[in-house]
Amino acid sequence: MKVLILGGAGHIGAEIASELRSIDSNAEIVLGDINEEKGREVARKCDGYFLKIDVEKELNGNFLRNYDVVVNSIGPFYRFGILVLKAALNAGVKYVDINDDYDATMKALELVEEAKKNGFCALIGMGATPGITNILSFLGSKKMDEVETIGTYWVWTGIDPDVGNAIINHYFHAIDGFVPSYRNGKLVNVEALSEAEFFDFPEPIGRWEVANVGHPEPITIPKYIKVKNVLNKGGIWPYELSEFAKFLSMVGLSSLKEIRFRDVIFKARDLAVELATAIHTLMPEDRLQRMMEKIYNRLGNFALKGLGLSVFLKGLKNSEKVEIKYSIAFEDATLATALPAAIAAKEIMKSEESGIFPPEANIIDIERLLNMTLDSAEIFEETTKRTVLKI
Repeated sequence: MKVLILGGAGHIGAEIASELRSIDSNAEIVLGDINEEKGREVARKCDGYFLKIDVEKELNGNFLRNYDVVVNSIGPFYRFGILVLKAALNAGVKYVDINDDYDATMKALELVEEAKKNGFCALIGMGATPGITNILSFLGSKKMDEVETIGTYWVWTGIDPDVGNAIINHYFHAIDGFVPSYRNGKLVNVEALSEAEFFDFPEPIGRWEVANVGHPEPITIPKYIKVKNVLNKGGIWPYELSEFAKFLSMVGLSSLKEIRFRDVIFKARDLAVELATAIHTLMPEDRLQRMMEKIYNRLGNFALKGLGLSVFLKGLKNSEKVEIKYSIAFEDATLATALPAAIAAKEIMKSEESGIFPPEANIIDIERLLNMTLDSAEIFEETTKRTVLKI
């Protein structure tokens, strides 16, 4: 199997390469990236090859035909997702990505008929959220006769020093303006960061504020699960950074509107990303130290790179109301995102399906994928009776 990982020098792409090597010692792994120095370093570590490429200028179908699978980890996906997906479709090669932007997902699904016609197979959103959240939604729905509501919830570290601008850019995109939610059987737009609530994740992560954010789950889940409502709520820690991001959104700096400063024109979101990236150098040292001490005292080893995920389902079983809540605490959010994509890259080779599919389409063995991903994490299933079971 010959795999091209685009964005292979990046935060997530490098981890996908490492995990793919650990599950397939014979795979030929090629890392495509514009960052040659980092790309060659990652290639050496995973016993792969490096290819310098600028996808906005050099990507085409003929080039991609040299590979069996293309894995796209280049974000933000609202900018790069469709560009790479279309190139893979034109090449007719298998495709996997970690697309976490709602608008890029909607555009991807517009290509379904063309993909079927060309015999093209793509798995999109194969990360943690979307990804694991979709799979848990699908598996939970099978335990009910009728599903009324599915809620996908997440809270993510905001202090990981290895996180690149793409992830920060994605978060501002997710909390900007109005975002999709599925209500009463219809896709509607709701205000980003609205309907805030405090949600309980597994320890040590515990209770955090989450609110409506723009994500693919409300778009794809209703296509494969008969359900009345699907919502996605997310947030970040620590509290101070969460409040800072909310402020930037409130004043419009999460938008793509252009700002003129003297003779320079730039997008508002670019300023927000740069401020968020530089906040550890802008904050007074004593205040920064207090913030870090507080979050480490609360979360311990989960503080720097952790992630909390939860999926909550309400419905009927044998004519009785039932609720199921799946909860997971990951010590490493990067691994939780990269490993599902790496597994999917291997598993998609077995699929004979044609189309563009989210994780809950179940075209690969998603239970096996889930078990492999959660090998080092605990998942809890909580029923209406409030019984907690490790599975």
